[in-house]
Order: sequence, then structure tokens, then C-alpha cells
Amino acid sequence: MLNRIVFICSALVLIWSWSSADGPPRSFVLFQLDNDLFTDTDRNYTNGARVALVRPIPEEQLTRLQTWMQNFTGRAESIERTYTWGTGLTQLMFTPQDSEVAAPPPGQRPYAGWLGLELSLHAHNAQALNSFALVVGTTGKASMARQAQDFVHKHISNSPIFQGWETQAPFELTIGLHYDRKRNLTFLETISADLPVDVDGFIEWGAAVGNFRTDAYAGFMVAIGYNLPGTYVYPRIQLGSYVHRVAGREERLSNPVSVGIFLGGRGNAVLHDITLDGPLFRSWDYAVGSKPWVGEYVFGVGVRYSRFGLIFSRTFRSKEFKDQTEAHRFGSVQLTMGF
Repeated sequence: MLNRIVFICSALVLIWSWSSADGPPRSFVLFQLDNDLFTDTDRNYTNGARVALVRPIPEEQLTRLQTWMQNFTGRAESIERTYTWGTGLTQLMFTPQDSEVAAPPPGQRPYAGWLGLELSLHAHNAQALNSFALVVGTTGKASMARQAQDFVHKHISNSPIFQGWETQAPFELTIGLHYDRKRNLTFLETISADLPVDVDGFIEWGAAVGNFRTDAYAGFMVAIGYNLPGTYVYPRIQLGSYVHRVAGREERLSNPVSVGIFLGGRGNAVLHDITLDGPLFRSWDYAVGSKPWVGEYVFGVGVRYSRFGLIFSRTFRSKEFKDQTEAHRFGSVQLTMGF
């Protein structure tokens, strides 16, 4: 189960990172968990788990695939540009609210699971971060979403076992391309200079094209706190997006402690979502139809000690499909370890 893998990898990398050499970390291991049990619910987007590795890569060492992806990260801002390569494994699961019925009732989300591999190239400097990702995955039984949920509900959370997984979105191999751009809000540094606290933030926009999800979005994130290290990071699972330090903030890393709170928002224009609209190449009786406009806001707190970062957040999301009875909320935990 991916949740168990995340826990084991966290322990191993924690030991490795603790024993590594001094100095600012250049590579990161990222562990993320989204779950609505953090908000006392068990429905809709009910769980997401992700483990990823992000490491720097010199431009002259880019492979053919990475060179092709470089074309989408924007070469215009090449001054003092740094490249990083990300590899991630992600599992997502979706369920209705009623766990006892054999099929999702009207007005409730259908069952769906997805398991995918992300390969991403990131180009960043002190002003902006451009990311481009190739994501390959699968829906249906091959996603192992049912097995993962049953294991957690039986052995960890002691929650009800959902009975309708036979109706989940059927198998389809998914391929997607994801572009994301985050732009540092440099004027906040000027504000921060006159305050006893640090203020950081960024605006972002991006799009995804593929049979898993096709959409476009725009949003922002603002943080305030003590000795903020300056990062481009969204605090919940976002395919193709990881932790990246803002260039020029290395002096803040000399102090091993950071504490901050943050607030962000995002608006999505959705054309296709396989977990709601169903597969492109197969029929599905339980498709409900995605809403074209979805908004969310997120807030939370983050702490850092030396090479380790921990973020707790809560996301509130508007209705995502037709006839949905209420909006959704879920919590997230994100752990980063540098080495």
C-alpha cells in the first residue's frame, strides 16, 4: 500500500538525512498525505498519498527527454537559471458519502481511483519557477485504491468499509502533460524589510492536458512568519509541483528554524476529469459530469528545522460536479527532507 510505503521511506530517509553532511540541502525527498478524515468527513476526494524525489541537474547533463521538456519551461529567463528533476509516485481515491450501498446514490461522488508516475523538469531563479511534467497512470482496479482504503480503514482508522468499489471508474491508461508557472511577489520583500516578520508569496498559473484531467488554473499563496526560507510550494498534492527554494534566500538557511502561516486561493476551469466525467474511450454508467468552474482556498502552518520541513494545511473546495449536495474540505500533511 502506498501509505505504508510512504511511512517506511520517511523513516529511512530521515535517518539518511540526519547523518548527511552540513550545508544547505540541494535535493529533497517529499512525502504528502491528503485526507478528509483530518476534517471529520469521509467522502469525495477522500485520500491522496505521494512520495517524490527532487534533485538538481546541470543543464549540460539533460537527457533527450529532459531536453524536450526544457522547451516548455521557457528559455527566455535563462539568467542564473537552475534546473531540477522530479520523480513522483501518487495515488488518489474518491468515494461517495454513503459507504453501505452498492452504488453511489444521486448527488454523491462516484468511486474512482488513480495511480500514476510523474516525471518533471523545473527551471527556477529568484523571480520565477517554470515546471513541466509528463504524468502516466491508470484508473480502475490497477490503481489499487480499493485495497489501500480497505487496509487503512481496517487496520488504522477503524472506519467503515465502502461497499461500492465494483462501480469505480473503469481501467484506462492515462497520459497527461502539466505546465505550472509560479512568479515570486518581489514587492513583499520590500514590505517585509519594514516589519519584524518575513513576508513571502507568489502568484501561479498553469494547465494540464490529457485523458486524466484537462484544465487551467490561476492562484496565489502568501506566507508570513519568522525566518521564512522562501519556497515555491503548494501545500497539498499537485501533480508535477514540488518544493523549490527561491534563489538568493540562502542566508536565511543559516538559521535552522523557520515558522510561518500561509493563505492561498485558486480558481480552476475544468474541461475533463476522468473521476467525474469517466474515461474518454470507455463507457461508464456512474459518470456525473464535472462543473466547469471550481474554486478553493487553503490555509495552514509550516515549520522547518535544519533540513526538515513540515506543513499542516486545510483546503476548502467548491462543488466539483453536477447535483453535488455540498462543498468539500480536507486536510493535508507535507514532509520534506533535504540532503
